[in-house]
Amino acid sequence: MKPNRFHFAFPLFLVALSLPQVAFGWGSGHEDVMRAIIPRLPAPLRASFTPEIVADAVKHASHYPDSGEPFLEKDIGVAAMARLAEARIKSRYELHSERGAGMCFIMLVDALREKHPAHTAHWIATLSHVISDMSACNHDPIVHTATYAWADWNLKMPGGADYAVLKPLLDLSGSAGDTAGGAAAFDAAIEKQLLRDDQRDAHRALAEVMLYGQEGAAYCSVRGVSVLEGAAGWVDRKDAGARQKLWQNIGELGAWAVVRTLRDVEVAMRLAQADAPLAITPEIEATHQLDVARIIRDRHLKDEALFAPILREWKPGQSPAVGIVLEPSWAMNGAMFGFASRVPSVAIARSLQRSGRSYASFDVRRLIADGFPSPEQVPQMIIVASSFRSYHTLNAEVLDQKLADYLERGGRVLWIMGNARPAPKSLSAFNPVMQRKDAKDRLPVTDEQFLDSSVELIGSGLPALEIAHPAKTNAGWHNPYCAWTYDLKERQDLRPLVALKTSGQSQTVGAITADSRIACIPIYALTPYLFEGSDTIPSAHEPALDPSTERLLTALLDRIR
Repeated sequence: MKPNRFHFAFPLFLVALSLPQVAFGWGSGHEDVMRAIIPRLPAPLRASFTPEIVADAVKHASHYPDSGEPFLEKDIGVAAMARLAEARIKSRYELHSERGAGMCFIMLVDALREKHPAHTAHWIATLSHVISDMSACNHDPIVHTATYAWADWNLKMPGGADYAVLKPLLDLSGSAGDTAGGAAAFDAAIEKQLLRDDQRDAHRALAEVMLYGQEGAAYCSVRGVSVLEGAAGWVDRKDAGARQKLWQNIGELGAWAVVRTLRDVEVAMRLAQADAPLAITPEIEATHQLDVARIIRDRHLKDEALFAPILREWKPGQSPAVGIVLEPSWAMNGAMFGFASRVPSVAIARSLQRSGRSYASFDVRRLIADGFPSPEQVPQMIIVASSFRSYHTLNAEVLDQKLADYLERGGRVLWIMGNARPAPKSLSAFNPVMQRKDAKDRLPVTDEQFLDSSVELIGSGLPALEIAHPAKTNAGWHNPYCAWTYDLKERQDLRPLVALKTSGQSQTVGAITADSRIACIPIYALTPYLFEGSDTIPSAHEPALDPSTERLLTALLDRIR
């Protein structure tokens, strides 16, 4: 597999899916961002907007990209329709992509040249939406999980408060309109971060707009944990200090989008005065790829609040360790291992940490560059891979080869998988026996049947885990989907490991090599709080396995010892 030449922030097949399943950024918080932008626009531009234009920009255009519908002439005009078609941007949702973000900026320049106030306001609002989504805290892995899984499952905090009550505070609107202090914190963050036109040229302007996905993810990764910690502390304990933490961090995330939109409007106004045509040229795409490569090379796991507390390098003299592979947060749901892999990976690492077990964390970039550690040092490696694909310069084929080398040297692997097939070379024994009824299936059974099912680790002596919550939630990329079953009748080198039992029928959904060196299991089998018996999360911002999934992990590691 070759690295993607030009990776969209959103896989475009999502456009064809039912949009309620898609995790949009701020909800009504997009309106708060636009309300903050309007009074700060240059006075001549602001004066050209009627109250009706402003109302439409706030209430309609600020949500415009959150739809799979095609563009309409009544919204953007004939010329913009033609420009977007030429750029192969076919639906409003595609404006979230890196090319789509660049086209939003180009459309704004065109509207300014057209001297059409309604179109100008529309594209300011639409651009603000796209920029806001890049730093929206519900796109942070742990806030995302709390918003779309824990709230839907009605899980509880230690004081008894329901995550469904917490959920509204994880949108900017929960703070930006709070006159007790959230609104002031939002305004203060905007004034502190304010940006102005720095005379950048069109090439740099477009390249940076297209990079907002990566930059926004980095900015959010420092603050998402604090947003959740603050919101939970306020809702569950009425801790005033926690509320201040929420206001400050979520206000900074909202401000990040406001100030960039304002700066980009000023740049667009200046560029609109010139006659030079704007387009996403091969040169701009090349700059974008170099910028992304730099970010992927230079971002540090220790700078991300989700990962920092559980990072542990292997040290000489340390007893043989369990390794856990980690991947930093990239733009939106972009990842080699899939967005849904980050929180489970951290939960596993934290549970290993708390149990006192020897473990070490490994950055996937280090493994691609240097290979896996010695099996004498790290005899077992855990990889959570809800997906498995190359992502920009992260080459899945190279990682697969390094993993194969590790196994050849005697290493053992627990591969926790979603709906993507496992690494084709290193885990080649599993692919021929994996089955799914339909390419569109998310689970081995229907969503309704899944709720009446249980998961059993075959031969472990552990009780079967009764599923208490649906894998499918109202929205999100976190869903613990894995549709695969295994037909092992003709294979002597593989053994059944995990069974999904539904209405008296049992399906093999996890397997292990006969020499106990490699195990593949579905991600739902180790999803904390999915099963009966655990509905209270001790610490919202510190994800860990619950007792039942921790026991299952221990038994799995014993099986590949």
